[in-house]
Amino acid sequence: MKKTKWLLNIGLLGTLLLSGSAAAFADDAELVPIETLKPAVPMVKPVLAGTGGSLILSDSPESPKVEGAYYRDAVTGSFRVFWHHQNMTGEPLTVAVAVTNTSAEPVMLFSEGIGLATDYYPDVAGQMALADFMSNRAAQKKEAILQPGESYYLTALAENTHTASGIANFAAYTQQGHGDATVTVTTLGYKEQPANPLDVPILPKDVHVRGTFPHADRTGTLDYNTSSGNSLIRISSAASGPWSDSMPGEYEEGWNAVDGGTVINNGNYGVMYNLSVAINNDLDVKRTISVYDNPSGGAGHYVIGWGRDLLQSPFVNYQNAWKFTEFTVNKKGKTIAAELSLTGGAAGPQTLYFTNSDVQ
Repeated sequence: MKKTKWLLNIGLLGTLLLSGSAAAFADDAELVPIETLKPAVPMVKPVLAGTGGSLILSDSPESPKVEGAYYRDAVTGSFRVFWHHQNMTGEPLTVAVAVTNTSAEPVMLFSEGIGLATDYYPDVAGQMALADFMSNRAAQKKEAILQPGESYYLTALAENTHTASGIANFAAYTQQGHGDATVTVTTLGYKEQPANPLDVPILPKDVHVRGTFPHADRTGTLDYNTSSGNSLIRISSAASGPWSDSMPGEYEEGWNAVDGGTVINNGNYGVMYNLSVAINNDLDVKRTISVYDNPSGGAGHYVIGWGRDLLQSPFVNYQNAWKFTEFTVNKKGKTIAAELSLTGGAAGPQTLYFTNSDVQ
């Protein structure tokens, strides 16, 4: 038996050229040349804590040419799935996440936010999926009661050459006793939905990453002092190597349940950064604070939660910075809750620039 939830988002930006300005989500967005924000001093890096349930990352093979499964692993209790696959089979392909009850008793499956989109442009699909996820993950919703051997499917149809990108939080509990339950998650692509996703062979991996990681969130406090002037912090920098500027606790080692061995999720795709941003106004006069996002490693479309606002960027590349907020602080400063994650198909790091000026 199987239970299916069908989600299909038509790409709103599919007709826009990446080299143009895709500003459907942010008509009044301000882009500035990155050189106008330099020089900028590095901010003190916060120590990040891994929080939340486990993370399943499915990004390999990123561009499947045939039907098959991409990744499979067992998880317990709360977990997040992030998947990003471009359909290169030559025909429409259903890209899905299947959750299977492999236990001997019924399991209750709840969702805690689902974002799913398809688009010709991979980073547009990633932006739409992340924005949907961040806008609806406040409430827990019962998706299914899975009997032993039963599967729940979350699906979207991707046209040939289109990318399906998704991010979803789930929680699995035993129906009797309401304790944490173990389920098996399979990401896969098919033309006809299989009766049992566990029977679908897993495709060979490519250069991208698939794996399971201990925590789906990072939590910490970021401090900006107005006396520092222009300042920057890099989020989703490379985990290691010459381009790494990662924060303490930012990266966790994961495992590949299919191929074996440990893996690193470079860019932390699927990881939500939950930051308390403390603006310390040590200049002792009212100041106007502006904050910018610069994809210093490439380009893409991005999503930032800032206070109660959910903000989506136009297309922005490494040469420019997206000014996503401006506000005034008094002598006491203020603290803002920020949420961000690297969208599927987009490049990191997301370099945040903080500036301040006289109140006009």
